Amino acid sequence: MNDNYYEELGVEPGASRDELRDAHRQRVADLEAARDRKGVTDAQLQANRDEVARVRAAWNVLSDPFQRQRYDARLSAGSESEGDVELVDDDAPVSSTAAVTGWRKLLAPPPARDAAGQAGNGNRNGTGRDASTNRRPRPEPTVVLPAGMKLAEPRVRGMALLFDVSILIVIFFAVSLAVPRLIQSDYQDIQDRITKVRDVKDARESLNDADTAKDERSAQKDLNDAQKDARKEDVPERYLTDDTTPKQLQTYLDKLSDDVRTTSYVTTGLTFLLALAYLVPMTVRKGYTLGMRGRRIKVVRVDGSPVGWYAAFTRFALPILLAVAIPSFGPILGLGMVAWGYFDRNGQGIHDKLARTLVVDA
Repeated sequence: MNDNYYEELGVEPGASRDELRDAHRQRVADLEAARDRKGVTDAQLQANRDEVARVRAAWNVLSDPFQRQRYDARLSAGSESEGDVELVDDDAPVSSTAAVTGWRKLLAPPPARDAAGQAGNGNRNGTGRDASTNRRPRPEPTVVLPAGMKLAEPRVRGMALLFDVSILIVIFFAVSLAVPRLIQSDYQDIQDRITKVRDVKDARESLNDADTAKDERSAQKDLNDAQKDARKEDVPERYLTDDTTPKQLQTYLDKLSDDVRTTSYVTTGLTFLLALAYLVPMTVRKGYTLGMRGRRIKVVRVDGSPVGWYAAFTRFALPILLAVAIPSFGPILGLGMVAWGYFDRNGQGIHDKLARTLVVDA
């Protein structure tokens, strides 16, 4: 490797991450300001852009603790080579032919494509599809990608998302099962009562709406079954008589909901905080979640800089908040925000657009 990343940024090898960040920003600002000077030729302009690309490449490596450690080791050993330092997963198989099974297979990065598969736009059949995959190529992104970066493939992002969503589901069920019982001993009993009373209310409404004798008999049977189940949950008998109206049942449902409202709020809030605690700090420090780490992709700002706390929180907070605050259809909305990235030219979900982030190969 001919370029020394520390020299590109103008810092000493022992510089802290804050010093590296400040040096990177200053170098990029100085180089971009130089383009506005009078008498700049096309050759000088191109050289300036190449220098900006080298500075950003240096920052991309030195800002990542893993890549920086490997880079420093190669510098000290004197075995430098051209190109970026590759972040290698210690859990990855040492040979491409080694058998990988179980969870290691799920987390293993996708196999590298051969040269024919990487031929790009020239390797297409008569239909405009890629000859090796029979898929249409992704349209060119509308954002200018930072030097040396490439948008992550949708399939790879999907595997990373599946892993992270699985972790979030475990967090949700763990909190939902443990926390309410610690706060309110009869929480589950009240929830069961709410379910049974709601069944009685729905059955009563169906009976009231029945148009024919056949429908009425079926609705009456459903009501009798619902009332029988409700009695097992200690629902007061006055709400299970033939004279009980749906409005009276709704009043009782509201009372039961009020009895567990505070516990429900605490459970929802704790689930939200734990989900953010899993996603945000690791993304800020490393640039990836556990799912992304296994697939060798990461999150960056649109200018190639690390995510930072504000962007990481903005990226994850809204989808998670929708999922936990609206149990009926909130998870669909949250996943929809993320899934938008699979159709976007820049690979950006709605949450990425809000946070101004990109998902790229690590």
